[in-house]
Amino acid sequence: MDEFLESVGGSLLPCLYSNNSTEIASSRLSSQHRKAASALAWNVQAIAEKWGLERLGFLTLTFADHVLDAREAQRRFNSLSTHILRTRYSAFIRVLERQKSGRIHYHLLVVLDADIRTGFDFEAIQCHNYRSASAALRSEWAFWRRTAKAYGFGRTELLPVRSTAEGIARYVGKYISKHLGARLEADKGIRLVDYSRGARIASTRFQFFSEGAAAWRRKLRLFAGLMFQAHRCSSPTMKGLRISLGPHWAYHWREFILSLPD
Repeated sequence: MDEFLESVGGSLLPCLYSNNSTEIASSRLSSQHRKAASALAWNVQAIAEKWGLERLGFLTLTFADHVLDAREAQRRFNSLSTHILRTRYSAFIRVLERQKSGRIHYHLLVVLDADIRTGFDFEAIQCHNYRSASAALRSEWAFWRRTAKAYGFGRTELLPVRSTAEGIARYVGKYISKHLGARLEADKGIRLVDYSRGARIASTRFQFFSEGAAAWRRKLRLFAGLMFQAHRCSSPTMKGLRISLGPHWAYHWREFILSLPD
């Protein structure tokens, strides 16, 4: 059982989501940004499981002009969010990126009403062959061509999700680390990640080293022992839980784990 405690370490969120911070250069991230990265991975996973990968799309919003002021960028985005995004999509997660030039743009994971993934030929799209795009996806492209300019945006791109839910979390999460390398002092206080209603199951209101984290680890230890005794787990370790219960065991069993006595 000591091996289990060592594998949990000081992380509140085990398995994929605690490792996500490491994968996006955690040595460069503050505690708050590591929390944001971990929460982002949980929330992306939850969106994928709730609505299905086939209804998810990556939406990139680029400004028509050279926007450098993060607050001006947020003003425009908030207007777009209020009048378009909140009514057009079931949910969305937004990540801000500042390029090396200082120019700002946004990456979003959006939930559409229709399947835009089935039959989509990702290789053909790279060769500018768009015949595999569904009618629903073509309709979205046409909508953004008509709409983006009115809110100060220029080129937009909306594509289906190609990877797994885990891959999405890593892909979107990398922008937290990427932004830090180009962020300005004026960016202080600007949210790197934002969520619409219904898009968040985890927040950054936790501590990696706290009594709450310690309680979570104690419950995990008890959970591992119970699974091992019930023969549902090959060994009372993080590896054993992952092999026996699947890579997302902590998410699927979180309610039961939290209900265990401390």
